[in-house]
Amino acid sequence: MSDVLFIGLGAMGGELARRLVAPQSHTTFLHDLNPLSVKKLTDEIPQSKAFNVSALSEPLPSVVYTCLPTSADVEQVLQTLLDRVEPGTLWFDCTSGDPFKDREFGVLLRGKEATFVDVGVSGGPRGAAAGSLTAMVGCPANVFMKAQFFLEPCAKRIVQCGDTGAGHAVKAVNNIIMGANLVIASEGLSILAKYGVNPTTALAAINESSGRSWATQDRMHNYVLSGTYDYGFQLSLLEKDMLTALQLASGCGNTTPLLTNSFHLVNQASRSLSTIADHTRLAEVIASLQSTILLAHAPLYNKQLKSPSMRALGIKLVVFDCAGTIIDEGGLVYNVLQQVMRHAPGGCITYTEEEFNKWHGSNKIEVLRFFGYRVGMSEEEVQAIPENEGAVTLIPGVMELFGKLRGAGYPHSIADRLMQALKLEDKIDGLVVAEDVGKGRPYPYMIQHLARLHNIMDMRQIAKLGDSVRDIEEGRFSGCGFVAGVLTGADSADDHIKAGADLVLRSVADLSI
Repeated sequence: MSDVLFIGLGAMGGELARRLVAPQSHTTFLHDLNPLSVKKLTDEIPQSKAFNVSALSEPLPSVVYTCLPTSADVEQVLQTLLDRVEPGTLWFDCTSGDPFKDREFGVLLRGKEATFVDVGVSGGPRGAAAGSLTAMVGCPANVFMKAQFFLEPCAKRIVQCGDTGAGHAVKAVNNIIMGANLVIASEGLSILAKYGVNPTTALAAINESSGRSWATQDRMHNYVLSGTYDYGFQLSLLEKDMLTALQLASGCGNTTPLLTNSFHLVNQASRSLSTIADHTRLAEVIASLQSTILLAHAPLYNKQLKSPSMRALGIKLVVFDCAGTIIDEGGLVYNVLQQVMRHAPGGCITYTEEEFNKWHGSNKIEVLRFFGYRVGMSEEEVQAIPENEGAVTLIPGVMELFGKLRGAGYPHSIADRLMQALKLEDKIDGLVVAEDVGKGRPYPYMIQHLARLHNIMDMRQIAKLGDSVRDIEEGRFSGCGFVAGVLTGADSADDHIKAGADLVLRSVADLSI
């Protein structure tokens, strides 16, 4: 029986080492940067002893396992040991590794007449301890039968996914699917919790229905709603695996909008938690963004509709539309505009209601030009049409919201001509109108102008709120990180959602800072 070397005795590696090497009647060599991890296992496993990777005099066993944080760590160990690799050596890498680097490692070891076997394992430390893992293997077909023998102690299911690199490729894609499913499950249950449905009751129904996944059946049930968050797989490692999958997709020329957005949420959660936080904490972060709690016995949620916290989303600039969003003109601007158009010099401008509604949220002079030119009006005649804004008031809660935003250092944009009448001059930090940039909504130029004024480089740090489809489109075309529609103006919730709104609020007063 061949001697065995196991390198990397962390949460997963330690359990794998116990299963993979303890039953074998041979000498087991163990190595880890933490000497306490080595001592603990040498005390447990008969015929085992510490291995010094740097000691050139020590012969290298013919079976090597690595379970390290990254492929860069594997490469460092491999380069250190390469000169001591003997022909016939099997090198099993149980790291959640980079499939492209695996191919490089395979070439290096083939030069020594040895074989690199990438092993993606799924089931976590508990699965490793129980010997119930799924092993996703990448290796040459003529090596698989021999490799399978060395993996059977830890894995109930061993699948050859293809040649070198295929095992880690499948593992990375498996983990990004799992991460996306956890995001989806967390967002879905947050909706129900906010609506007033007990998450445990909802989850029981979902797990017997078509929306179920391993995220709902295992992670949400056993580790999230219980409040333990102790699966044993760090969020930082999930983030790394998801990034590996996206790099794999990029290397293959694939675009992945849903998976990419899920990764950004995981990245955001990872930055807000400790480096050793369990990946199931992702659900807690997502729920907290929605001001909800996902626990089996959580108190019923106050049904007053609120948005996610702007601070928690990393928003630095909030851009508001004017009429219908922060200003209640009761449709007056549009009504007056229609009246003016009917009595415009040069002839009556005709239109249908459906045709006019498409211009909600547009620059008013653009609307006049479109319809005026249609009946032969000149630019001078269009410009001569009087503009009567009538009496306007602020949407309830706007002054309080602006006070909170100003206190937090957030700038906003509203229409210039209403500042004095509404006494908002000292409540805002910036403003822009279409004439400042040449084009109004849905072009992104006004938001881009504000970003330049306030030194915002990442457009994802900007939120846009408005009452029309054109507001939503402007936010989306600008790359805003949060785009919300409000129901105090022109368009409906369905209109906002179809246009790409992240959220629809009753009014801007429901925006959480």
